[in-house]
Amino acid sequence: MIIKNLKSEYFEGVNEYLENKSVCFVKYINLGCKTVRLISLSDKFIPLIEKQLTYSLQDETSDYDATLIVWEENDFENLPAKISPDFTPRQNLRLRIELLASKQKQYQISIIDEEYSKHNPVFDIDPFRGFFNAYDKNTNTYYYGVRNLEPEEFIKEGHIFVQMFNKIVKTETSNLVHGAVVGLENEGILFCARGQRGKSTLAVLAMMQGFEYVSDDYLVLEKAGDRLYSHPIYSIITLSPRMYNELYDELEGTRFVSNNARKDKYVINIAKFHNQFRKCYPINICMFPEITSNPEPSITRCTNQEKGRAITHLIHSTIIQTQDRHDIKTVKKLMNFVKDFEFYKINLCPDIYKNVEYLKTFIEKEIKNEQLCIK
Repeated sequence: MIIKNLKSEYFEGVNEYLENKSVCFVKYINLGCKTVRLISLSDKFIPLIEKQLTYSLQDETSDYDATLIVWEENDFENLPAKISPDFTPRQNLRLRIELLASKQKQYQISIIDEEYSKHNPVFDIDPFRGFFNAYDKNTNTYYYGVRNLEPEEFIKEGHIFVQMFNKIVKTETSNLVHGAVVGLENEGILFCARGQRGKSTLAVLAMMQGFEYVSDDYLVLEKAGDRLYSHPIYSIITLSPRMYNELYDELEGTRFVSNNARKDKYVINIAKFHNQFRKCYPINICMFPEITSNPEPSITRCTNQEKGRAITHLIHSTIIQTQDRHDIKTVKKLMNFVKDFEFYKINLCPDIYKNVEYLKTFIEKEIKNEQLCIK
């Protein structure tokens, strides 16, 4: 059932319900431009959080911008009634009619606050998928209850808390994006592409070969004056089984986290490479990867059409992954972030090591201001 009348008492009901649960730990997550206080009411969250957020997780901080409360919820059938009588068939005629029509015992409650978003609910109880999400804008508090915390089931939903992080870091000058950033000597490259275009393999292997690293998947972009900076979030990478096997020796000492419950991606903790991670890392150019069968890699300056495709890939991939497809402001903001950068296309050959070596040579020539021989 969709409700368009959000009441503050709904959040009071959530807080009263959670008062009966014990706090297992309190941590802080540094997202670069924002810091989140994380309160976990379930110890089962601890290994998931520590494996995915190893780099950005902190024990203490002087200040924080938002609070995220997480817990394991085992009673979704009765949860709505425990929060508010408005969510019960006895008190809500429309809900009673919907239940009779659907012949189901469980029901979904979604509340829209049109001042916040006309499409994404700020309060959502979904017993079918086993998730509860809510956002109280008055206290800047996010609530996240889930039924199944086993890694193989939970991780398939994506990087942990990515939807909440997206909301938290979203300002006029910052946004979470789905992309990759590596570089050398503070010369950062933002890879703009959807999945299956080789950006993750290229970014991960570049990191293993000594490149400075921000992310191969999700990161925060922040505009400061005329500069664009990137911030890391996660300490995990995702690789196809084939790439995992090919990079097995390079990955020595990493921790296998999950097969993502689909067996088409492996999730691996790369805390071993934290010395390669960089915070507030400047972006200097953007690059559009293209997988080819050519025996050698090459880098060419993007045509206007290719630049448009690259920007489209970055924006489309981001808004799909973060569920912002109706957010026109975010689309315009992301376009303004990158539209004035030089864009290059890197044509990837089957030899992934050649690709990284060629990329290294390209960056070094940029740093030394030498003339690039780009065909």
